[in-house]
Amino acid sequence: MTSLTLEPSSVREATRIFLRLVRPRPLADPYPQYRRLRELAPVHPVRLPDLGTAWVAAAHSAVTGLLRHRAFGPLSRDRLDELSPGWRRQPLTSCLYQAMAFQHGPDHRASRGLVSSEFAGRAALAGRPAVVGLAEELLDALERGDGETDLMASLALPFAALSIGRVLGVPDSLALELAPLLRPAGIVFEPLATAAQRALQHEAGDRIVPLLAGLLAARRRDPRDDLVSRLARHPFPGDPLEAERAALGTVAMLFSAGADSPTSLIGLGTRLFLEHPDQAALLRASPSLAPSAAEELLRHDSPVQLVVRTAYEDTVLAGVPVPRDGVVFGLLASANRDPEVVSSPDRFDIARPPVPLLSFGAGPHYCLGAPLARLQAEVLFPRLLRRFPALRSAGAPVYRSPGTMLRSPESLPVALR
Repeated sequence: MTSLTLEPSSVREATRIFLRLVRPRPLADPYPQYRRLRELAPVHPVRLPDLGTAWVAAAHSAVTGLLRHRAFGPLSRDRLDELSPGWRRQPLTSCLYQAMAFQHGPDHRASRGLVSSEFAGRAALAGRPAVVGLAEELLDALERGDGETDLMASLALPFAALSIGRVLGVPDSLALELAPLLRPAGIVFEPLATAAQRALQHEAGDRIVPLLAGLLAARRRDPRDDLVSRLARHPFPGDPLEAERAALGTVAMLFSAGADSPTSLIGLGTRLFLEHPDQAALLRASPSLAPSAAEELLRHDSPVQLVVRTAYEDTVLAGVPVPRDGVVFGLLASANRDPEVVSSPDRFDIARPPVPLLSFGAGPHYCLGAPLARLQAEVLFPRLLRRFPALRSAGAPVYRSPGTMLRSPESLPVALR
């Protein structure tokens, strides 16, 4: 493949834009920045503090290539040391960084195979009545309230945490105890967090790990017919400490990812419907549009904005050479608005025909929880909009920080009536 030569001025501009995107405080609207990166080139080398040269993939074709190419995989241990110093000494990161999201090749396939049947599309469909019941229960509670609420705290977070908790076998009381810890703990996935943000992450992790360790111990003593019990008894390789960390990391990864992104999807999706009342009215009148609405919500403002990959060998991505151990940021949210694959990409249209969506990734690390997240959106949004036809904003949303990888309102004040 012929290498693409980029002008120094383009490299400098791409670096400025990317540094703007990864600053400690999130942008309310990062999409104009993504658009400019796509206009400059599909892939850019950028210079980052403490990391040196990295690469940014902005176009749909480049991000798809990054996700599917065998030469790229999760960050190496050396790169994790650079981006998150001291992770081995922290209870949560020392477990999570051994879990499947950070594995490659045979290890990743084995870990994924251990849990994949619980998240297959058929399994999610079988769980639909439970998801419907939970949605109705939480919406009933909102109706009994005083008419104004932070929708993230009263609906999005409990709905997502209880949904994934019931899939895994986490008791409701524990799922709700873990739920408020998930947002700061999610900083573990942010590649360029500040020291202060890492401290919040570690504080949350120090509370999460003992809670999950207690659950695993309880399931070893009294096993049940659930995934947590099977993981508690699974013979993970290594000495007892390594095996325990592997079990903890798997449960923590499944619960945190399965609660965090759906929480974000509910918050981001509600904000989009508040900003586009014509689309809210359309879904309210035509609930059969719920599946396409869920896809459009995911495409238009993805809860996961980017992925980070390491090159395992010298390779070329979209014409740009990437050396072995090079770090590449794949901008999923940018790819979802690439006009090469989506017509009028900045228009929010819940009746849009299917488009190639990258919100759940692609390739070997395609998100296991995609069927459940889609189901949650399809179930919740038509019911929310029908129950509360006067739903409106009651204040500006506050976005989570740093928000480079994980985008979401931290709070979303709304008036229900």
